[in-house]
Amino acid sequence: MAVLLVCGCKTDFKRFESDRKVSFNAGWEFTLEAKEGVGNGGLDDRNWSEVKIPHDWSIAGEIKQENPSGSQGGFYPGGIGYYRKSFSYDSSWDGKNVSVTFDGIMSNSEVWINGQSLGTRPNGYVGFTYDLTLYLIVGENVLLVKADNSAQPNSRWYTGAGIYRNVWLNVKNKIAVAQNGTYIVAEDISNKSATIKIETVVENTTGDKADIQVVSIIQNRAGEQVAEIQNDQSIDANGQSTLNQKMTISNPACWSFDDPNMYLLLTKLVSNGEVIDEYETPFGVRDIRFEIETGFWLNGENIKVKGVNNHHDGGPVGAAVPDDVLYRRLKILKDMGCNAIRTAHNPFSPEFYHMADTMGFLVMDEIFDEWIASWPWEDYKDRGKVTHGYHEHFEEWSQRDLTDIIVRDRNHPSIFMWSVGNEIPDQCYPEGPERLKPLMETVHRLDPTRPVTAGCCFIHLANDTGFSSLLDVTGYNGGGGSVFYEKDKAVYPNRKFIATEIPHSFQTRGYYQTQTDMRSPQQGIHVPNLTESEVFADYTNKYYSSSYDNSSVRISARDSWRRTDSLAYVAGEFRWTGYDYLGEAIKGWPARFFNFGIIDLCGFPKDHYYYYQSQWTDEPMVHILPHWTWPGLEGKVIPVWTYSNADEVELYLNGKSLGAKSNKGQQNLTWDVTYQPGELRAIARTNGKVVSEKVMKTAGAPASVEVIADKNAFKADGLSCVHLEVNILDGDGNFVPNAGNQLKFEISGPVENIGLDNGDPLDLNSTKLNERKVFNGKALMILQSTGQPGEVLVKVSSQGLASASIKLKSL
Repeated sequence: MAVLLVCGCKTDFKRFESDRKVSFNAGWEFTLEAKEGVGNGGLDDRNWSEVKIPHDWSIAGEIKQENPSGSQGGFYPGGIGYYRKSFSYDSSWDGKNVSVTFDGIMSNSEVWINGQSLGTRPNGYVGFTYDLTLYLIVGENVLLVKADNSAQPNSRWYTGAGIYRNVWLNVKNKIAVAQNGTYIVAEDISNKSATIKIETVVENTTGDKADIQVVSIIQNRAGEQVAEIQNDQSIDANGQSTLNQKMTISNPACWSFDDPNMYLLLTKLVSNGEVIDEYETPFGVRDIRFEIETGFWLNGENIKVKGVNNHHDGGPVGAAVPDDVLYRRLKILKDMGCNAIRTAHNPFSPEFYHMADTMGFLVMDEIFDEWIASWPWEDYKDRGKVTHGYHEHFEEWSQRDLTDIIVRDRNHPSIFMWSVGNEIPDQCYPEGPERLKPLMETVHRLDPTRPVTAGCCFIHLANDTGFSSLLDVTGYNGGGGSVFYEKDKAVYPNRKFIATEIPHSFQTRGYYQTQTDMRSPQQGIHVPNLTESEVFADYTNKYYSSSYDNSSVRISARDSWRRTDSLAYVAGEFRWTGYDYLGEAIKGWPARFFNFGIIDLCGFPKDHYYYYQSQWTDEPMVHILPHWTWPGLEGKVIPVWTYSNADEVELYLNGKSLGAKSNKGQQNLTWDVTYQPGELRAIARTNGKVVSEKVMKTAGAPASVEVIADKNAFKADGLSCVHLEVNILDGDGNFVPNAGNQLKFEISGPVENIGLDNGDPLDLNSTKLNERKVFNGKALMILQSTGQPGEVLVKVSSQGLASASIKLKSL
């Protein structure tokens, strides 16, 4: 298979500006109250307030049971919001084309310039560009944006609301490379060379035919030129042309997980010896393929996809996710051994793909969560999954949205598959394959280098309609009994398999139950109860889920990965989910989300994190669960588990060995331990040598607050963020895993709180407040620069505890 090269921005993922593209985030005003005068730029000035773009108004709203978003939307508010930006005409724009790009407006947006409507866009996940050139005036200009997220529910999870992604102003010459106008494919890749095919679209908006030279230069990551080609090109007046070029790179440095090497394509347009346009496209050289019997291959190496599904929200910050917050979330996954992310279930921000490129993640880029149909047990099959979902727009907009995303993202080396749907009910009907075919045809036309998939649940119905067999690679979601692959392998021997969404397992950080809670175990592999009766009977809460890997749907995390790893023809799996996410609160009010993630809403790992780390990494590690602070359970037998990648683990209680056990071929090790306060110690050995050690101590009463910053200095740019992890400690400095103390934050200096959370699905307080309880001993505050330099002091206090302070610098 030919392989795509990739990217679309500078390898420094934090900055994307160029001579042609500058940030247009500053200077916006916002109102939720304006009703009259839409389109004339003259909405009532008394209702406007300054906001920072990206902006999500929903996350700052009150969580209420009566909000029409319901449990799917986490009971957050929707509504209609308006944004306004005034800006002066710049004389440097004379004779040039000026446009504005919105990377994401949630949702059903309309944009005006100086009272002139530029268009509407219903899909809140798909970016778009409007040409402003004909409507700009000398002097003051006004952009007005309507973001209509009032029709609820319109999604199966929290969407956010407003201009929640970046806005860009594009200024280019009348003859220029089109936006997203380069397409790069690497072929015939070997250690000695790689053939680079470049397709460049050039636009000419002058009234005259133009004769130019297109110069394409490839630079390595050191900035050294490694290839160059030049061709003459003629473009008709007010037209465009496509030029195909081919170059060779010697001794290519291929893109991979461990070494995500990027190249840069510099495209120059030359007229009469003068450079009239420059356009940069980062890319990576790599070879991907799927084989029927052996799954996925990257650069000639057979690789298991070790993936997670993630939604687009950033937890405490909602849908408007700063770069630093997104990077931290991805780094935590990388440290777990994760090598792939599925964009569940819509396109993500451009910044995400740039980070995936430069950090070394594979990406399954997913476009749609629904088409037209509803589930087969519903009365009306053509009404979608939710009342006001994308089914209302699919027939009119799906091809446009799909095209825009493919063209925008197809140069990213991280993307290795396109997914055109997730658990699409249409798969169950005869119409499903007919709706699938034109989507696949569009993807194959725009990007023939990557396979097309979709996440199929009720796989037996998708098989019956022929839907699943049309896909280049068939995606198996865990829903509807899509757990066992062997039966389909026997019936469809030439099928290519990947587990797109499995397992669905639940954990609440620091919460444990010894009685198994599984949904539909008869369709999967049942996990036995760990004890005859519940050990932690006093801790039962239906909104929380056990961290023993005994709370799930159909199959546990351990059984799911064991099967995926043992079946060579299954390319890998994307588990549901990497992070807890807002919405889809399946237990209903008063929960704002459920416990799907390996990592909680704040980015604090749960026990499952260490299970995957034991399976997905080679760096020696060992982890113990549960914690060892259980007042009132003295004398009770508690199952103690370890996760490790070492050969054996020996467990000690208060210095006494409870025995060493072989870890070879095991998913976890377990000891039945009679609880007594003190110290649990796990020692992991490989080849007889100690390679890792973990200690768990019984904590006393809460005594002090601890604050840990992920950085002590940050840029005074209005963008950079600092994460403050807050822990409750006892008098000996031990973490208190059952603490629930109320915290108060006092902040001075040029920062603002953009999100304070604790990971508790039942805590409905606003994340914008400076007070919150810890949940099971922990909380997280995210601070963002206001754009000014200076010293920052944060004091965190709790009644009856020793407070903590931390000093930071904005530079």
